[in-house]
Amino acid sequence: MEADEYDRLADAADHHWWYAATRQLLADLVRPRLPAVRHDSLYLDAAGGVGGTARWLTTLGTTVLADIEPTALASVGPGVIPELADIGALPHPDATFDAVICVTALYHQLVPDPGAVVTEFARVTRPGGVVCLMEPGVRRMFRAHDRATHGARRFSRSDLRRLAENAGLQVQRATGAYSFLIPPAAISAVLERGKSTSDVSRNQSGLGGVLGRIASVERRLLARINLPVGLSVITIARRPMSCDNSVS
Repeated sequence: MEADEYDRLADAADHHWWYAATRQLLADLVRPRLPAVRHDSLYLDAAGGVGGTARWLTTLGTTVLADIEPTALASVGPGVIPELADIGALPHPDATFDAVICVTALYHQLVPDPGAVVTEFARVTRPGGVVCLMEPGVRRMFRAHDRATHGARRFSRSDLRRLAENAGLQVQRATGAYSFLIPPAAISAVLERGKSTSDVSRNQSGLGGVLGRIASVERRLLARINLPVGLSVITIARRPMSCDNSVS
């Protein structure tokens, strides 16, 4: 990722409609599936950058943000423990965290083997704990933003499900999100072909709040059903207990 992108990310985490909507989306989907909060509950924001999407975890317990980029860690907000680490080789013992949240990291050029990374997430998650993966969706929708952020791949819903299952996790939810953004993103992909332009500093208000309100409507829909596609895709999976073989 370009060095100045982290400055844009730090600003966007507080002001961009997508970050606010995504924090609420992940809290709505993940929080009901988390193990009961204890005095020693511990959460991992894996490759969390400046911490813009998983900071809601800090309201539940101690949250570690692991990232390989020192520039990102320098911009991490309050309530998070920054840690310089490669998510493919985390420096933690087995079964350390109650939950691992990874948002838009597996798509990156620096991740040659997403499956190995998800297996590492499963290793450091406690039995009964949760792994949440959220990545860019629609495989063929490679855009100027992907080039600016050094993206290497996008995922289908089944791609993320398969990564979780191959890591020995039990999938609880697999859904698309931000489905309403697919048409404008497709148009942008055509208009910006060959360009490298980040979305982060553009349209922070979301058309004066319109996109945020549509996202709110979609979240209410996601409370009841899984969406087959989305500009993002999300999988929530659980590390099995020795006697837990159920998938809801």
